[in-house]
Amino acid sequence: MTEEKKSRRISWLPLALILALGLCNLLLITQNFRLRKQLNSAGRIDASANYLKPGETVTPFAGMDLNGRPYQVEYRKDTRRQLLLFFSPSCPYCAQQGPIWRNMLNRIDSTRFNVVGIVGDRENRQEVISHADALGYFKTRIVLPIVSVGDETLARYKLTATPITLLIDDNGRVEHAWVGKWDESKTTEVAAALL
Repeated sequence: MTEEKKSRRISWLPLALILALGLCNLLLITQNFRLRKQLNSAGRIDASANYLKPGETVTPFAGMDLNGRPYQVEYRKDTRRQLLLFFSPSCPYCAQQGPIWRNMLNRIDSTRFNVVGIVGDRENRQEVISHADALGYFKTRIVLPIVSVGDETLARYKLTATPITLLIDDNGRVEHAWVGKWDESKTTEVAAALL
C-alpha cells in the first residue's frame, strides 16, 4: 500500500469516529425522551407538581427499615406529628443538610414528633448506611430510623428531589414542606414550627 493510500485511509478514521459518536448521542437523547414519557404516563413523575404543599393530605405508607423489617408510618388523631427527612446518599445538598438535621435530632421533642428518614428503595443499602453514619444520624439523641420506600410512595409524596423535609400532622395533613438545603431563614422557620 502506498503512502498516499495510507494517509487517505487515516483521514477517514476521525470522520467515521465523529459520525459514530454523533449517532450514539442521538440514540441516547431519543431514549431519554422515551423514558421520561414512560415515567410520566406511569404517574411516577409529575413535573407540574414539584412537591407537597401545606394543606394537602397524605395517606400512611409502609417501607422497609435498614434491617429489612417492615416499617409503617401512620397518621392517627391525638398522636405525634411526623417529620419526614427525604434524602439520597449521592446528593451533595443532603450532605450539606446533614449537620442541620443532626442538630435538630438532638433537640426535637420525641413526645410530640416522630422523625423518619426516607430513601428510595433503589438506593444502595450500604451507601445509605455509610451516608447516615458519616453524618451522625445514628449517634443523635433520637436515632434516625431510615425507611426505604417504592416508586408509588415517592410519587404520592411528590419526593422527586432531595433533600425534602415534610412536617405532617396527626390527620395526614401537610403543615410544612421545606424543599432543598435550609438557609438561615428556613432553619428559623423550622425551629418555630417544631416548638
